[in-house]
Amino acid sequence: MNKDLLLIEINECDFKYFQYGSKKYNYSFIKNFFLNKKKIYTSTPDRKEGFNLDPWVQWVSVHTGRLSKDHKIYRLGQKLDKSKPQIWEKLSKKKISSTIWGAFNATLRIKKNIDLFFPDPWSFKEEAFPTNYNTYLKLPRYYAQNYPDNNKIKTLYFGIIFLKNIIFSKCFFYFLYNFFNFLKIFFISGLKSFNLYFFLDLVSLLILQNNLNKKKSDFTIIALNSFAHYQHNFWNEKKYEKIYFWYLNEMIKIINDISKNYKSSIIFNGFSQKKIKNEYHLRSRMPKIFFDKLNLDYLSIEPNMTTGAIVYFKSFEEKLKAIKKLKSLKINSYSLFDVQDFNKKKKIFYKFSIVSLKSEYSPKSLNKNLYKRFFKKPLHVTKKVKFNNKNNKLIDSILKETIFIRSTSRHISRGELYYKNFNFSNKYLKRNKVPNIKIFNNILNHFR
Repeated sequence: MNKDLLLIEINECDFKYFQYGSKKYNYSFIKNFFLNKKKIYTSTPDRKEGFNLDPWVQWVSVHTGRLSKDHKIYRLGQKLDKSKPQIWEKLSKKKISSTIWGAFNATLRIKKNIDLFFPDPWSFKEEAFPTNYNTYLKLPRYYAQNYPDNNKIKTLYFGIIFLKNIIFSKCFFYFLYNFFNFLKIFFISGLKSFNLYFFLDLVSLLILQNNLNKKKSDFTIIALNSFAHYQHNFWNEKKYEKIYFWYLNEMIKIINDISKNYKSSIIFNGFSQKKIKNEYHLRSRMPKIFFDKLNLDYLSIEPNMTTGAIVYFKSFEEKLKAIKKLKSLKINSYSLFDVQDFNKKKKIFYKFSIVSLKSEYSPKSLNKNLYKRFFKKPLHVTKKVKFNNKNNKLIDSILKETIFIRSTSRHISRGELYYKNFNFSNKYLKRNKVPNIKIFNNILNHFR
């Protein structure tokens, strides 16, 4: 095999922000990250954030070459239909080896010509390959399922397991060397979510680097999500900015080392983000208590990193009852929840549909005259809103048990892609733009 490819998926990151940080903090690895690489823009027809313009949707489009309305993966942890092959499955048939590390909603169906498979932490039922890497998933999976209201004792327990893995690996010497840097970072930011996500991504990269040094795959995907998480929730926080760029510089160092073994490479964000003034998305603090309060029967609840959760039911009757109840809850005719029905399956996805302009709830916000001071007007609402106080007591009790998660960005459909020793079809080069779904075929063509 004389062709190879390293695909680096830095989810949703703003590459202009990278350049800003490299100049401000004089981080050389960030400065040189895009040197000697060509650039092309990427696009998607998807526009609705919270539905199809999300990473767990767009990366599936990249990996399958299919539009979201075709692959129909709209939620974290959803299983892709077997009739829709992923790019590493196509390559496997050509005897091309692959390593898939952290890719969103990726699934392992075959192990032939797969050297390593490490699922994203939100694909809760997906196993790593080889299976010994499952111990590294315990902490990020627990945190992902219980963010932002996790049990400190359980977090500590899974953290000890995670640190035990690090101590008995080659990563330990890296952390020993950088001990004072980490001490300073944790002193400034403590256990804030972005710090943990950065740390987990860094550990993940070090583990992968060690494995690829032993055995290089022909095709490797490295997916990182911590930078997107920071931009979503902390982009307006200047006091943490340097931490973002320190981690970025360190991770690029590792990526550069991995890249030395590859002739061809792609650095790609899938799509990007735009900074906004602070908004607050709502999330149930304890989804189980919330469903009990609504007097709804269910089997289990699977929260994810968004503001919602997937709920499993014993029967279709109970599912339909839950859908009806959730859709009936409104503030001034605005629906409190978005609900997705998985049709022939006994499960639904729900999330709060309203967005707050304040960081905490006030019962006054239910008043018609004060509503706009507390909540953004939902998109695509054209009819005149009627004031209706039905269910207000129930809604008030729900919102009192709700967490308000700050958002500092929104998704935009255009992305950027940098590449080296890789040939795109001429029609895309002329436009200087390639659709996300066409990257699939271009990668397959690269290995012909």
